[in-house]
Amino acid sequence: MAVMPALVWAVLPLQMSFTGLAAGLAVSAVTHAFFDRRWPIRWLLEHIGAKGFAELKAAGMNGMYLTDQALHQTALLVSALLITLV
Repeated sequence: MAVMPALVWAVLPLQMSFTGLAAGLAVSAVTHAFFDRRWPIRWLLEHIGAKGFAELKAAGMNGMYLTDQALHQTALLVSALLITLV
């Protein structure tokens, strides 16, 4: 996971700090491991009043999967911001 950003950092003249890169990769790894447990996603959906969405499994839609992907994309955005701005 760290190889590609390191290669990009070495080849392209991008303004990235080691601290930002480490923070971004850490956030990505920790949130990925946490969200893939699935219980945090179910807990979140149940506590925001979306229990029905958590149980959705019809017409090719799966509420847990969609929420998992949305949270992963949000975590990747935060990681990218840390990598580029810190």
